[in-house]
Formats: sequence, structure tokens, C-alpha cells
Amino acid sequence: SKYAKPELNLKYSDQDAKDFYDYLVNEAHFAKDHVKLMLNEQATQKAILSEMGSKWLPRIVAPDDLLLVFISSHGSSSQMDIQGSNYIVAHDTDPDDLFATGIEMQQLVQVIKARVRSDRVVLVLDACHSGAAKASSKGLARQANYDAAVIAQGTGQLVIASSLPTQASWEHKGLPNSVFTRSLIEGLRSNGN
Repeated sequence: SKYAKPELNLKYSDQDAKDFYDYLVNEAHFAKDHVKLMLNEQATQKAILSEMGSKWLPRIVAPDDLLLVFISSHGSSSQMDIQGSNYIVAHDTDPDDLFATGIEMQQLVQVIKARVRSDRVVLVLDACHSGAAKASSKGLARQANYDAAVIAQGTGQLVIASSLPTQASWEHKGLPNSVFTRSLIEGLRSNGN
């Protein structure tokens, strides 16, 4: 929710992550030491890639484990990059220099595939690549976004995205979450394990 560039701040992305973490640990019975929560200033580009690629994730995930990655942040449209890439916005991302400071979607998937031993991967993205840049929207530009099928490359991988290429992802107006994350957690609760 809090970015190095305050104009990017969101209201509830950090609460989305906290609530999803609490659901996993307290209700879905994930082992607490197997769930990492990175919020605001902790979620820099370097820290995220380091935890996912070398320091933590590859050291803890076993071949038969289910790997679940949940991200709630801004996303960029493919139109913002000269190669048409989409980026997750980290705490220290500069929207005018996404290549050097953001986390490219395909890079994230490649890091997971190359560095983690499990083929059972679920990537949950609560970030849009289409909505106008407003405090209540999670996009940086009004353009098309990534194709989730392109991101989910290989067997055992699933991408659950909060928006279609022509949609924005929104923070809830009356509750302290995004619309997607609140619905996701409520759906998991109502449908059980």
C-alpha cells in the first residue's frame, strides 16, 4: 500500500496481504514458517526477487509441495513497455523505468520455474494492467494487460488473476480490502478445503 513514490499509494493492498496470510495460517492450516508476508517497505524489487529466487522460497519448497504466491499491488499495462511486457509494481518501482525497477511478469514465472523444485504452483494476482491510475484502482495506465494463459507456462501451474485484459481491479469502497481479495477469501471460507 505504501510506495517510495507516494502518488502510487493504495489503501488496502497491505491489508489484502495480511488477510490472505491470516486465512492461510489460521484457517487453511498452512505452517506459519512456510508463509512469508512482505509488506510496504519490505517489498522492494530486490527483496522480492531475492526471497523468491535464492534466500527463502527455493530453500523451503519440496518437490511435492503446493506453492502459492499471492500478490496485491499495482500492475502495468503492456503499452507502458517498449517490448510489451507487464510488470508488478514493488515498493521502490519507478513507473517511468519499469524495466529496471519493476518485476516483469514473465521474469517472476521464470524465477519460480527455474529456482523452485515444485511443479505445483498457483500464482494469485490482485493487480490490474488496465485501469486509470487512481487511489482506488490498481492499474497504472488505461491499456490492455497480460494474458494469464501466457504466464502459466507448463504443467501444474495456475494463474488466478483479478481482471481480464480489458478490466481494472478495484479496492472496495466500504471494506478494507480489494474487491477481488475479499471475494477470494470469502469463497475459500464458504467452500472449505
